Amino acid sequence: MADFVIPKGQDFEFAIKVIEKDSFLPQDLTNMNTAEFRLIDIKDMSLVHNSNMTVVDALNGILKGSISSTVTGILSISRGPQEDGYYLKPGYQGSITITFADGTESINVLIEKILVAPTGE
Repeated sequence: MADFVIPKGQDFEFAIKVIEKDSFLPQDLTNMNTAEFRLIDIKDMSLVHNSNMTVVDALNGILKGSISSTVTGILSISRGPQEDGYYLKPGYQGSITITFADGTESINVLIEKILVAPTGE
């Protein structure tokens, strides 16, 4: 899985591909009702940001989300120790919940490690 890195203080758009359970095939999102993204602080498990995602390609299971620069500007950057090169440490988690209008079981996804990168501001 690729790193999920948010640039501090900048608008951030991302796309995810939803895969069917126990398969490598994309989930058909034609009957999707809602898709909600939540950004959670790892330290105290508090909700930092909540937004709806939109369908880009329903048949291929692709959703798009965004986080505005006002939200990314308040995110904190976590770094490792100097002897290890000040590597970026995850400070946040993401949660995506997808519901369907036809009564199909909802899908819950956890993005375990979200990093915040400095942008030189």
